[in-house]
Amino acid sequence: MAIPLIYSLRSVAVRKASSAMAVGGFALVVVVFVTLLSLAAGFRKIVESSGSRQNVIVVRKGADAELQSQVMLETARIISELPIVAEEEGRKLAAFESVLIIARPNRGGNESHVTIRGVPSRARSVHADVRLARGRWFTPGSSEAVLGVGLARRIRDVGLGQSMTIGRDTWRIVGLFEAGGSSLESELWMDGDLLQTAFHRDGVFQSVLFRAAGDPQDAVQRLTALAESDPRLRSVQAMTEKEYYRKQAKLMADLITILGGILTAIMSVGAIAGAMNTMYAAVSQRKREIGCLLAMGFAPRAIWLAFMVESLLLAGLGAALGCAASMAFDGMKTGMTNWATFSETAFEFAVTPGILAAAALVSVAMGFVGGVLPAFRAARMKVVDALRRA
Repeated sequence: MAIPLIYSLRSVAVRKASSAMAVGGFALVVVVFVTLLSLAAGFRKIVESSGSRQNVIVVRKGADAELQSQVMLETARIISELPIVAEEEGRKLAAFESVLIIARPNRGGNESHVTIRGVPSRARSVHADVRLARGRWFTPGSSEAVLGVGLARRIRDVGLGQSMTIGRDTWRIVGLFEAGGSSLESELWMDGDLLQTAFHRDGVFQSVLFRAAGDPQDAVQRLTALAESDPRLRSVQAMTEKEYYRKQAKLMADLITILGGILTAIMSVGAIAGAMNTMYAAVSQRKREIGCLLAMGFAPRAIWLAFMVESLLLAGLGAALGCAASMAFDGMKTGMTNWATFSETAFEFAVTPGILAAAALVSVAMGFVGGVLPAFRAARMKVVDALRRA
């Protein structure tokens, strides 16, 4: 058994050109597979990391995102006064927030949808992960705003000390904030009352965010039960902030994964065809050697195994090369429109060990499929025919 295996392994090095083409085909599929899955993983990571585990968000019933929601001021006040809302220094930790989307030119020369969030002065007490990175926080009641560091990297001509015109009003950027790498870093924040006035949204908010006094899941259940019995709250639904952002991430991440699977499958056909062609050529060129091995007493299954190992070796080399090349994308910063919110989200590619392992398995599977038929052809050769045709 050892002689056929060693012979096949050495033949990979001898047939450099054809082997390199097969390895390159496998590597290209692996790069595409890893790149698309790391794109989905990075997007999912940045969105799902948003929000606090202790927070509960309230939106209009049936709304999948804040942009689709409307919560009236009276309803928001009722929610904020409930005992399930935590207090700090005698003040309820609840924020009535307004959200709108505008188009701004990005650094790539295209347009991005930017999320503008109007928040009250106590918003940082509710958004516990938000930290000022540079500058200062906006002064309540003034035409000032703070910018997420992720958005600052993506949008052109908008940064600390610069001004941003929205409609007929101009806001000056006085600070940059961080939010633990979450999607909140892709937003522009300003005084909520001023945004309400500027955009004629008096008395209408997109969400109510509050810190739960106890277990947030219990708070969601109690508020849900109350919404069924209190007519004033029947128009709203509640969920934990973490659950809300998980739903936001699911649509885009699933879409990227499905498209990545389709593209990988299409490219896999080409890689398998290339590997199969390489192995058929190897069988054709090595008929005499195959005949000699059979004449020496090696069983057909040993010949089959030798050619399968050769094909799997090519696939393994392609997987290693593709995975190594894909690591160049790890941590690369990019941005994408979240179809659930229609806003731009800045994030990084996330190449994980699980993705690399899955890519390696895909490559090995392609090597198996590409090598199995040529290996059967080699194993079924008759000694006399192999030596005569050589």
